[in-house]
Amino acid sequence: MNFYCLSNFIDYSLAIHQPLKHNRIKYTCFDISENFIVLGASSGSLYLFNREGKFLHLIPSKHGAVNHLSISANEKFVAFSTQRSVVCVYVVNLSAQSVPQVIFTNLCSDQSVQVTCVHWTKDEKQFYYGDTKGQVNLVLLSTFIGTSLINMSIHPILFLESPVVQIDDFESLLLVSNCTKCILCNTEYEEYKQIGNKPRDGAYGACFFISSNESHQPSRIYCARPGSRFWEVDFEGDVLQTHQFKFALACAPTKIHKDQDSENDNMCGDNEGNDEMLDYQAQNLQFGRIQRLKQDFLVAFTELGLYIFDVRSSTVALWCNQFERIVDCRVCNDDIVVFTQTGSLYSVQLHTLQSQACSLVRQSKLLECAWLMRRNVKYFADKAREDYELGMLNKIKNFLIGRHQYELLNDLSVIFDAIAQCESSGGGDNNSSGGSTAERSSVGASGASQCHRNSEDNSPQGVYVLENAFCDNLKSQKGEKHFKDALLTVTGKFGKNIIKYKFNIFAEEQQKFVRDLIPANERSLPFKDIKAMYENDEEIVCRSKKGPSAPSSSGRNAGKSKAAGTGQHITAEEKTIYNLYLICKSSKFSNTNFVERYRSLFDEYSAPELITLLEKLAQVMVEHGDDPEQAKRHCYEMYFHYLNPELIWEMDDTSRDYITQGFILLNSSEDIVRCDNCMFPLRFDNSCLFHELGSVLLRYYWSRNEQVKCFDVLNRVPALFDILAKLYLAEYNMDKVLPIILNYGQPDLLVDMGKSFSLSAWSKCFEHFVELHQGRLTCINCECVTTVENVNRHFFYTWNCFLGIAIDFMQAEEILALIFKWSNFIPNDAIDREFYSRCLLKG
Repeated sequence: MNFYCLSNFIDYSLAIHQPLKHNRIKYTCFDISENFIVLGASSGSLYLFNREGKFLHLIPSKHGAVNHLSISANEKFVAFSTQRSVVCVYVVNLSAQSVPQVIFTNLCSDQSVQVTCVHWTKDEKQFYYGDTKGQVNLVLLSTFIGTSLINMSIHPILFLESPVVQIDDFESLLLVSNCTKCILCNTEYEEYKQIGNKPRDGAYGACFFISSNESHQPSRIYCARPGSRFWEVDFEGDVLQTHQFKFALACAPTKIHKDQDSENDNMCGDNEGNDEMLDYQAQNLQFGRIQRLKQDFLVAFTELGLYIFDVRSSTVALWCNQFERIVDCRVCNDDIVVFTQTGSLYSVQLHTLQSQACSLVRQSKLLECAWLMRRNVKYFADKAREDYELGMLNKIKNFLIGRHQYELLNDLSVIFDAIAQCESSGGGDNNSSGGSTAERSSVGASGASQCHRNSEDNSPQGVYVLENAFCDNLKSQKGEKHFKDALLTVTGKFGKNIIKYKFNIFAEEQQKFVRDLIPANERSLPFKDIKAMYENDEEIVCRSKKGPSAPSSSGRNAGKSKAAGTGQHITAEEKTIYNLYLICKSSKFSNTNFVERYRSLFDEYSAPELITLLEKLAQVMVEHGDDPEQAKRHCYEMYFHYLNPELIWEMDDTSRDYITQGFILLNSSEDIVRCDNCMFPLRFDNSCLFHELGSVLLRYYWSRNEQVKCFDVLNRVPALFDILAKLYLAEYNMDKVLPIILNYGQPDLLVDMGKSFSLSAWSKCFEHFVELHQGRLTCINCECVTTVENVNRHFFYTWNCFLGIAIDFMQAEEILALIFKWSNFIPNDAIDREFYSRCLLKG
């Protein structure tokens, strides 16, 4: 049963098309705020209207057709992007004498990279935009005396592998959804976490859902998923549950209540009343942009429909298919504004059926209200039994009697009977019309609502969450456990700043009590860092109170410091390090190689300069909580993905040694069976990162007769033994080549080298192979023999594999003679019949 309706319909289409002087100019996108409507056009210009649809200003631009735009929270700026890969900001100035001020910057020389979404933060100093390349950037605005825009700088924040769909933020948390995943970022600690583990393919949005009463209903994140589903996520990035609306959407669409339809209500009422008897199919939908509406609702749209969900109760409020090909939809306060492919713009509001009926009565639209009740008899009958305000609907009874609408009156009789029962149970103060009761209820409700709003407006942002949570838990009087739970719950959701800001509300003994309650292991988890309790109160405060702060030497807070307008100079090197750090962070939860993102940065440095830069980058990672060794690994991986191995021949010794150390760090392993005599590797895992790089290193040292350095590398990374075998083969040193091949344990290496073996080399190889089956391995370095267990468990060490390779390079008579020679060491069932068949065919 539907409890809601769409009403207060406004069609802006005629008004917004009046300023267009040419039919060839089309509107391409829009945004709406408290006082303005802004539309972008194919001409590149912006058209500014007030909320009533009155044209105010034309903002010309010659940077290409506008494809995305967004109005800042305080309505001072409009950020927009064009199809020529340009990002622009317009300073809203309604003075007729002033020239519209627009600043712009080229997003990318490649015009195929397009902006996909724009999102302003709560202040006017910065906004984020995402693009088709998967990059998220922060745009910082600098103002002069708070009036004239003088500078705009762009800083990369995140690098993903697919186009960005939606960006949202709350406090220090940034939420980014692209075509494969959702990423939750703590911008203060620069921590990143992927939401959920199930990938997806398509444009799915995500948004914050902030509660006004944390103790009653915690704040959440909602992420759209395939199949008309939503993930409900906490602020730690953990998926709590999945809301499935596919089958719940198998219901009748809601028709928009329009004033001009009132004359036709009596004709269509009966048909609409039978909508619930029709058979509607489940809807498998993809929601690309989702937004919060009021306290409990989530608004989504597709090209063919508008959808509103009550996520708190996990129900479908309604869906509507009366808009033609929706392009975009925005929520502003209670208004839902829809922009269509034809350039039309509409506004509707969501109301309960009860509030809509009462509103129609107050407007004296009694016949419209009667038909609304007729279409929802069961709803109003149930409501009338519990709500005095519906007593005002008795006016409709008298109205219908006066109009002789007895058939309609009979259909509504069950509602009027329920109202009468409610009034009689409530006492004798209610009159037949129910007007005075309605007025008292309305005044009481609005007074309580106003009081609630005032209490929220007077408290700092985020602080009331703590106060409510602590008050509710302290009232329970159930001891320390609930006090601790309240604290940890709030810190987990909102980070250390709010805790820090409110920590002074406790007396000294309470502060000690809080410290004792929080386990040490919970202080370092992502998004649960509450170490600010032990820092100075002046250093960190709630974001709503945060003032300018100087950037650290490492560049950790460079973006945030600029956003605060400190004006402190950031060197080019610090900016480069900051960008590289963000790229490295992005690579941790993406399968894409981002070398193209930083290749141009690395190209500006010589090898020694680049090594110095990477060492500084590693230090920044350590300062951000990474393990020192892991930080070095990340830096080496970035460098090695970028480096052309052949350049090693031309480098200086210091740079070459740096590369050698990094190669060893990335590939060294403790799981190596070593020689009893000299501890040189015998058995090992022959997988190797950057094998080509290691190959060039070994060849360089070998060519310079630096065998000591060569064997130092091999001692730590024996996976390069295949290169050593080739080096020995070039010198015809078969006594070294054969142990290497057999110890390496890869058929491909024996195939590659076997083509160069003589008959005596194959005879020696047979001898070594027999030794292997007895668990005896020859050391490559000292040529001593060491006994090793379970060598022949590897496929390479089966006689079928070995002989199958040997027969490709030997005559049948030769190989059969060697088999006969070593037959006492070959088990009876070790050689398959297929091998002998190959010998006969070879002749």
